[in-house]
Amino acid sequence: MMDLRYQKTKIAILRAIEVLLQNKDFEKISIKDICEAAQISRSAFYLHYTDKYDLAKQCQLELIETGNRLIKESIIVKRRELMLTMLNLLLGEGRVLALLISSHGSSEIQDNIRYLMRENARENILPLTNLKFENTTEERYFLSFFSNALFGVIQEWINSGQKETPEEIVALVDKNFLFEFE
Repeated sequence: MMDLRYQKTKIAILRAIEVLLQNKDFEKISIKDICEAAQISRSAFYLHYTDKYDLAKQCQLELIETGNRLIKESIIVKRRELMLTMLNLLLGEGRVLALLISSHGSSEIQDNIRYLMRENARENILPLTNLKFENTTEERYFLSFFSNALFGVIQEWINSGQKETPEEIVALVDKNFLFEFE
């Protein structure tokens, strides 16, 4: 069982970075800013993360792990359900990641997220589709198209203040998708 103080400090760090990202670009946020907003010492921050990039990476990995777990547990079997779940995760426990995707995030983090989305699609989504590729080049370009298109939609939704519900975004994307899960 994790120490309660450790958990509270981690939550304070996540809340602090969330608040900071609403008004400040990720590149301009310092560890000092995070510690002051979280009301913790630098040493407490470093017990959890090596730097702010490690914090961002951990947020990404936790959200992707949650999404992968839902896919593998067969809770989600349709593309529509998957996207709805992921958008709801960004509204809930993935709020920090949502802000890292926004215009206040960093291009390095956004590139990494796009890469992770592409690899996740390769491993966890393509096997659920009826798509057949003639060669690896065709698959690679499809995955690039797919991950960049979804990333763009999500980024636009976040940058515009998430005014639409996840259901409305899924309906918009659904109108334009070329494949369905088997």
